[in-house]
Amino acid sequence: MAAIAGLLVLALLGQAPPPRAYYWRDAAGQTHITNTPPPSDAETLETPPPPGMESGRIGRPEVVRQSTGLDGYRQATLSPVQKQAWSALDWRLARARSEGDQRTLVAVADSLISDCLWGHGLWAMPAAPILVVVLMGFLGWWLAIGLRSGLQIPLVAGFLLLGLALGHLLLSAFLYHHQAVRLRRNLELLEQHLGTGRALRPDYQRLLQQRYRALEQAAGPLRAPWQFPLEVRNLRAAMKQVMVEP
Repeated sequence: MAAIAGLLVLALLGQAPPPRAYYWRDAAGQTHITNTPPPSDAETLETPPPPGMESGRIGRPEVVRQSTGLDGYRQATLSPVQKQAWSALDWRLARARSEGDQRTLVAVADSLISDCLWGHGLWAMPAAPILVVVLMGFLGWWLAIGLRSGLQIPLVAGFLLLGLALGHLLLSAFLYHHQAVRLRRNLELLEQHLGTGRALRPDYQRLLQQRYRALEQAAGPLRAPWQFPLEVRNLRAAMKQVMVEP
């Protein structure tokens, strides 16, 4: 949350006042936000208010957390505050698009992904597997005291391997799983608030769905621990591409 706010403040508020934005709908029903007046046959719409600007704050998405399982993300409902924040972000992204500000588009996606990965205390979870490995190694060393030298090294190595296995299970269950749920839920919301006034291109929808499924599979306890970070990198690259060329 703080990372998103900081990036948006630097990218949006740290610039010169932008030109006037016109909010209108064409004959086909598509919404546009431009710096030039709309055509004569267009329907002029009321400019949405910026609800996130009170007290020097800027609108940003309220990251949705969910721990009910990977199959329950679609059932999460947004509170009025969350709906307001996402609508404000949609308006900010629309203005950034009208100004050709790709840096802001990419920064929003990158910040949202980072907050889904490490926000709300998840940043501390990688320490748990390390502690498990250290404790299991210490336990193996303690049990090896007094044994003949030929048994000490295999015993300590066995406990270290057991610690690695337990640490990976903790990493998958208490970090990767929750990160995958939060990433999919919030990035699917971002797909609906890209500031374009239209649905995402079908080919990009398929691409992101593939990346979400790959991420969920990589979060499983039977997958190598480095596969999940690789899938996060692939998802981040795909989302940045979608943000720039929706």
